[in-house]
Amino acid sequence: MAVPDFLNLTNLALNDVHTFVGGSSGTSVTLNDSDIRGITYTHPEFDGGGLNTTSGTTISMGQLRGASDIQVSAGSFPSGFPNTRWGDEDVTTTNTSTPQSLCRMIVTLQTASNRVKFDAVSGNSIDGFEQVIQYVNYTNCEGNSVDFQIKCTSNAVIHPLSPSNTTITGTFNSYLSMTNNTAITFEWKAQANTTDTFAQITSTADVVFNFRVRFTVGGDYLYFPTSTTSVDTVGRTLFLRANYGLTGGGGGGGGV
Repeated sequence: MAVPDFLNLTNLALNDVHTFVGGSSGTSVTLNDSDIRGITYTHPEFDGGGLNTTSGTTISMGQLRGASDIQVSAGSFPSGFPNTRWGDEDVTTTNTSTPQSLCRMIVTLQTASNRVKFDAVSGNSIDGFEQVIQYVNYTNCEGNSVDFQIKCTSNAVIHPLSPSNTTITGTFNSYLSMTNNTAITFEWKAQANTTDTFAQITSTADVVFNFRVRFTVGGDYLYFPTSTTSVDTVGRTLFLRANYGLTGGGGGGGGV
């Protein structure tokens, strides 16, 4: 993929804009010039809704901050991902000595394919475990100054406070830099046994996965989508419960 070139976010000079659109450095230029008004890939955080191409209308240097010479996109999530079952599991059984309900998200940057892989698993010891894989395909997010970042927002709580084998795995509520082909795992597992017969993990707010791309431009950070937005999944409230006890039905399946 192509490597984007960006206009500075601060200390932006009109001469910089002129050379950006192919003009000669140090020659005459105005903001009203048609090639400057015609800059296509302005950044949504600064352009005020897009440049007005009509000659003589209002235009400002600030609208040109972070403009790129090619289109850059962090992509989008497929609608409904992760699936509706993810994070909502309840199992009661004595068919296994360690009944469990869990959900997991494994995120992997795959630069060779220009995408981020999201591997979602949810299930329990009776109904089995369902896996759904989706990809976020980004565009022209290349170069040494780019940082791919993932965040999982979660306020999950284990109940009781320390049941055996019940775990929450991952670093939450802050953006993590992604290294190519290295998986980042977020997992919630409620697991009971013959001694600790009940385990539960719940959250009072939705768990959301946020993906963004951060470029370093002239010592400043430029984000896609923007510094205040990200590519987000549909939020899911956690309800994971495992109970070792008698049940009216049968079933099988182990943990994953």
